[in-house]
Amino acid sequence: MKCRKLVCNLLAFILIFSAFPVFAENENATSIRDLVISEKKPFSFRNGVSWAMTLQQVQAIENIPMKQVPSSDWSVLISESPVQVSRFQADLVYIFYQDALRMITYEFQQNDSTSLNFQYLTGALCSVYGENKDANPIVIKSWMDRIYKDYYQLDKIHDAKEWTAEDGTSIFLYYFKNETFAILYVCPVTGNGNNGYDTNGL
Repeated sequence: MKCRKLVCNLLAFILIFSAFPVFAENENATSIRDLVISEKKPFSFRNGVSWAMTLQQVQAIENIPMKQVPSSDWSVLISESPVQVSRFQADLVYIFYQDALRMITYEFQQNDSTSLNFQYLTGALCSVYGENKDANPIVIKSWMDRIYKDYYQLDKIHDAKEWTAEDGTSIFLYYFKNETFAILYVCPVTGNGNNGYDTNGL
């Protein structure tokens, strides 16, 4: 009788301690999962390019022929030949403010700018950034006017769509000239740190 009681106690003891590591592991996994969900994922572009990188840093990462076009406080880095974007070809343009990356555009080749390809890219962007909303062409023009005044004509910007990445990056897809479309990525903090507004004293 004592032997049976001893065996029962021993089995209970083993069961309690064998379950403990599983509980501890699950508890740890839950806390890690909560941490991942609560933190914003920083924006990362092709090849690991990210916001605020210098022109030299971006050139080193891309490692493709690019030409530089200075424009007052802004500098523009343009690929010398089209790059692959999804299933298409596009000119890659990095835009820097005071040597910190603030905007990126893909200007697609005219022969790729069909309505079917536009729909395909809309679906591809939705798969990465979620549902889109209609974008205001005035907003798109205002961003580009900072670098090239009147490069975009307002009446030619149409079918504009907008997404917002987890870190606040704005992504726009739109037609902008001669039925040619582009994707524009805008850093959540631009200009002097507040979307270009002078906030001194506010």
